[in-house]
Amino acid sequence: MARKNRQGLRKKFVYFFLNGKLHKVLKLSRAKDELIAWCYLDKKRMMYSYSQVDKNMEKAYTVIEVSKILGRHRVTIEEYILQGKIKQPQKMYPISNPDSKWSKYMLSESDILDIHEFIIDAGHIRDLPSKSELRALLKHNLILYTKTDDGKFVPVWKAE
Repeated sequence: MARKNRQGLRKKFVYFFLNGKLHKVLKLSRAKDELIAWCYLDKKRMMYSYSQVDKNMEKAYTVIEVSKILGRHRVTIEEYILQGKIKQPQKMYPISNPDSKWSKYMLSESDILDIHEFIIDAGHIRDLPSKSELRALLKHNLILYTKTDDGKFVPVWKAE
């Protein structure tokens, strides 16, 4: 039972950004402090120190995850990308066939902040989290809300 609880506490990740490049974990050994990953931009396997990756990596998000965070539909975000309204994020593809037509967008935290900025500039701010709320959501911080007299929920921030 204790082993099951310890394993549940570990941070599990498959895709991540390091130095602005999308990677996929192929092999991970915490005991040896090594991580072997596929770098999608360079199209090759890379070996890193796990502790350095854990310290410096950015989480990779799918379009569906981003749509839930921003409160927009997945198709809307894909349209922003395809119409060139925001910069095109990096794509993941089958490692066995890099020239395949199948691919999927993976977004970094900076990509999400860019989309948020575009939505604000376009004036579509209804049901959009504030920049502070968005940063808290990306960092998995707690957001506390209080209910006002008129029934609206307002975020309450605690100084760190």
